[in-house]
Amino acid sequence: MSTPSPAEARDALARVRAVRLGAAESLRTPWWLWAAAAAVVAPVLAANDFGSAVKVVVNLGFGALAVAWVVAGRRSPRVAAASGALHRSALPGYAWLPVLLVGLIAVIVEHFAGPAAYRMLAGSGMPAWIREHPHTTAALPYAVLYVAVGLLFSAVLRRMARRAAIR
Repeated sequence: MSTPSPAEARDALARVRAVRLGAAESLRTPWWLWAAAAAVVAPVLAANDFGSAVKVVVNLGFGALAVAWVVAGRRSPRVAAASGALHRSALPGYAWLPVLLVGLIAVIVEHFAGPAAYRMLAGSGMPAWIREHPHTTAALPYAVLYVAVGLLFSAVLRRMARRAAIR
C-alpha cells in the first residue's frame, strides 16, 4: 500500500468535506411536519374545555398517532424520509431523549403557566365564547408558537450541522 501524495490527500479531504456539507444540508425537517404537529397538539389543548370523556379520547388518539409515527418511521425508510425522522438503521440508541425532554418542558410550562393564562382568558372583560372555552382560545396561539419554535429548531440544528461539517 502506497502513501498518497499531498495533492491526493487534499483531494480526498475536499471530497469528504463536500459529502459532510451535503449531509448537513439534507438535514431538513419538512415545514409541513411542524404544521401537522401543531394541528394535532391544538385539539389536545382544546379538549380540556369539553369534558373528561373528550379529553380521554383525544389523548388516546394523540398517543396512538405518536406511536404509529415512531413505529412506521422505524419500520419503513420511505415513511421515515417523508416525515423527516430517522430510520432505525440511522437512529442512535439515545435519539428519543431530546423528544422526551421537549415533551417534559411543554408539560411543565403548561402546568405552571397555563392556569394563569386561562384565568386571564376567563376574566370578566372577555366575550362569552372566550370565557366558556379558554383552552380552545389559547390553542391557536400555542399552535402558531409551536410551528415557529419548530422551524427555528430546524434552522438552528441545520446550522450547527453545517458548522460541524466545515471543521
